[in-house]
Amino acid sequence: MTKRGQAISEKNTFHRIASFQKVLLVANLCLWIYFWIAFAQASYPFRPDPLGHPAGSGYTFWGHSIAVSESPMHHPFFGVVFYPGFSSFALATWIAQIFSPHLLLNGFVAGVSGGGWLLLGIMVLTFLQWALVGWLATKLWRKFFTFDCN
Repeated sequence: MTKRGQAISEKNTFHRIASFQKVLLVANLCLWIYFWIAFAQASYPFRPDPLGHPAGSGYTFWGHSIAVSESPMHHPFFGVVFYPGFSSFALATWIAQIFSPHLLLNGFVAGVSGGGWLLLGIMVLTFLQWALVGWLATKLWRKFFTFDCN
């Protein structure tokens, strides 16, 4: 193979591998779009202090809540996001515990509960998580499956 042909082949391989990271990010975006649509359909109006819970418990966005008096895992869409993004959930919860040891995420800021802000932070972290996984997979692919034919 000529040097020019080899350069073109390497460029196409690089483009294919780099696109793997893009696929992961687009898949994560689709997952979160599904989550927010399902959240909007499953949410119920926030009721102040149901069952003695403090205002702002659960995941509340501008008066629409889930998981105020039930487990968020009761909703299938929450599990669909939770398991692939487990490391992001764990990291965000750990960071929240550092800044608030008793996880006092109660109350509202701009109409969003503390749990809602945590969920938004988790969403951002999942994009970073999958970008890192795609980058690492690309590096490993290049290391183990790129052959030099010189």
